[in-house]
Amino acid sequence: MRYPNLFKPLSLNGGRVTLKNRLLMGSMHTGLEEVVVNGKLEDMAEYFAQRAKGGVGLAVTGGIAPNNAGRVKYFAAKLSTDKEVEKHRIVADAVHREGGKIAMQILHTGRYGYHHWAVAPSPLRAP
Repeated sequence: MRYPNLFKPLSLNGGRVTLKNRLLMGSMHTGLEEVVVNGKLEDMAEYFAQRAKGGVGLAVTGGIAPNNAGRVKYFAAKLSTDKEVEKHRIVADAVHREGGKIAMQILHTGRYGYHHWAVAPSPLRAP
């Protein structure tokens, strides 16, 4: 086999986290980050759970803002309150049930934000 370690477990952080393999699904914006039904991200949870079930060891979510200023647009995904943590917990739990791990891409859009909260080092807004 050309990559003999690809399907072997990988221990991280002194053994505190172990990935079932070295397959990583990179971040991509699916639009599911904003699809909330009854206060839950059920579609996003199912999407990432299916990837874990299919063999992905670590999946990375699409960008989630750390605060209002970092959002892409009004009502875009954000994770900065206890309520939002609970909303995202369903996603992590679904992935963990399938034996995978998940990491959140923290996204701050800066001058690319399409809202009045946007802050950036440059006063020039992106086109």
